[in-house]
Amino acid sequence: MTDALPPRPFSRQAYFEGENLVGARWWQESLRLRPDPVGRRTALKALLVVGGSAAAFGLLAALALGGDDDHRDITMDALDLQKREGWNVGQPPALRFPRASTVDADGKPDWAAALDGLAPEMAPSQSALVPYYVPTLFQALSAPSLRQEMKPEPAPEGGEEVRRGEGIASLFRAVDTPTDTAVILDLDGPVSVAVAAGMAPAFDPVFVFDNWPHPLGVVPSHETLASVLFYRPLFLRARAARQAPAPPVFVLDRRRLSHYVDDDSEFDNRYVAKLPTAANLRSLGVRHLLYVVPGKSDLRELDDLNDDFVAFADAGIDVKAMALTDLASPADASGRRGGAPIAHYYGGSPQTHLFFWSTYGWHAPRLASPTPPASATAPALSPPRPPVNVSNGAAYKPVLRPTIFSARRTGIGAGVGKQKPSGFGVVSVRASKSTGRITGVRTGRSGSFGRGFSSSG
Repeated sequence: MTDALPPRPFSRQAYFEGENLVGARWWQESLRLRPDPVGRRTALKALLVVGGSAAAFGLLAALALGGDDDHRDITMDALDLQKREGWNVGQPPALRFPRASTVDADGKPDWAAALDGLAPEMAPSQSALVPYYVPTLFQALSAPSLRQEMKPEPAPEGGEEVRRGEGIASLFRAVDTPTDTAVILDLDGPVSVAVAAGMAPAFDPVFVFDNWPHPLGVVPSHETLASVLFYRPLFLRARAARQAPAPPVFVLDRRRLSHYVDDDSEFDNRYVAKLPTAANLRSLGVRHLLYVVPGKSDLRELDDLNDDFVAFADAGIDVKAMALTDLASPADASGRRGGAPIAHYYGGSPQTHLFFWSTYGWHAPRLASPTPPASATAPALSPPRPPVNVSNGAAYKPVLRPTIFSARRTGIGAGVGKQKPSGFGVVSVRASKSTGRITGVRTGRSGSFGRGFSSSG
């Protein structure tokens, strides 16, 4: 008589002849019967011992077909992800500063003491402008690991950019710094900061930096933050001495729309500029707007500003552009650069500087009458000639065009409701369905998820 067989440890669910599927069926049954499910790595080792390569292949196939039912792949706003998981989410906290300094613009090494209070220090001094301040970038310094990474850093051309800002300020001083004319600096972040520092004695800076740094960031916003640390003493001195009311200068980082090709070596921290609405500007008394861009070939506004600028023009606000390169030092000053800083003028000369106003037409400068000749034999003074090496920014007019940012504003007010286009400034993540915990980050949206998930505070 044959002994009774013990109960079978599994029940047949289906029958297949394929040898490669035996391992997958064993895997599913073992998970159902064991009170403490076997780990994936342990099971794979067991398969290699018991079933050989065919069984291992079956296990891998099962996993690839979705064995991890508790997870889902989603896209998240990059800034929201950083605020939730850490500024350097998915990467070690390491930043590069190509022009790093150990001191600030005053030559002082105590800049690190300002890290905690940078956001309130850089707010506009006039309460009417505070609603339009976007301090997001400065608020990233709440993370200790980011503070440890930071260094002050001047703009690429350092003092040259500050002098250009001083040149803009001197243009407006010649017309008594009217508060009906605002300026927008749309330059690479560090350059915008340096130019704003030069303008700060006459203009109230309103920073509009709406992202956080990341080690693989498409937008190298840590360099913009480093420039604010470097030029901070200039902003603070100007704030204390500046007369009120002062016109605003909105400080943007042109790299916010940097080109991105869904590369796994980059983190998409792009963002859109949040400017006051036309109604906001008119409530501030602004009737003229000067849009400052890097060079003559950049006179058209960036795509995320097109709707805004057309709305400004429709509301009766005159928008004109100017290339930063319109401001230059005199050609005969090259041999004197080893001494005092060389002033920068519209058109590159003191004689052409105030032609800005006859070209743009907004205000009339206070000009002294020419001194008459001392004698009949003295040569007559030749009138200055208009500059020929400047951009045609005075002829700029915003024209509505289709962009990926078109008609994406909801609500009213500064920074309210300007929406990102689909796929812009987002990152793919893998999250647990049951707990919501993020378990993997994919920098590029077409690559694989990184299991070495890391972030720091």
